[in-house]
Amino acid sequence: MEAADKGDVVQVISANGNVNPVTSVSVGTQVSGTIIRLHADFNSIVKEGQLLAELDPSLFNAALAQSEANLNSAKASLRLAQTKEARNRSLVAKGFISQAELDITVQELEAARAHVELVNAQVARDKTNLRYTVIRSPISGVVVARNVELGQTVAASFNTPTLFQIARDLSQMQIETSIAEADIGGVREGLEARFRVDAFPGQFFRGEVRQVRLNPTIQSNVVSYTVIVTADNPE
Repeated sequence: MEAADKGDVVQVISANGNVNPVTSVSVGTQVSGTIIRLHADFNSIVKEGQLLAELDPSLFNAALAQSEANLNSAKASLRLAQTKEARNRSLVAKGFISQAELDITVQELEAARAHVELVNAQVARDKTNLRYTVIRSPISGVVVARNVELGQTVAASFNTPTLFQIARDLSQMQIETSIAEADIGGVREGLEARFRVDAFPGQFFRGEVRQVRLNPTIQSNVVSYTVIVTADNPE
């Protein structure tokens, strides 16, 4: 007979998941147009504010020119209304015209001022749309996906099309995996995890459970919970 040994009972939970960057940003466009230049490709290292792509600005330049012309016309109408209002105010003081005629010119002056403000807003809108034809990186990181080609037309009528996907820092990765309801009770934040990836068969990497999401998913009558595991990726 041998004496019984004392030790820890280890429960192992196995699951599959996807390895992704902790932070990634989808870069889209708020205006429609044709891609005329690409300044970044797959695996490009980019800085915040760096130029990624350009859309054809021809239509936006034309719209801005028209708005600026309308603004000049509106300002000319405003100057005329101001002159007319000042002249009629003087004539009323001398008794040459009625107060009702002055009231009409005052209303015309207010309308001219409102029209100038309206056209100013149109100019600001067209300038903003023109700036949107230049796509810049919102963060510093690595381009992990490029979804457009040179000459491709992108439409932003109903939703924002994704042009690039940029990962902020590939030295920090996370695994999103699903754990069955029967096993989720043994999973908690801070728990150590080991994982393997197909690119390095037979090699284990270490991670840590960062989050157990409370919202379950049901597929084929199986209830599971999403668990996030973070891992360092210094290489």
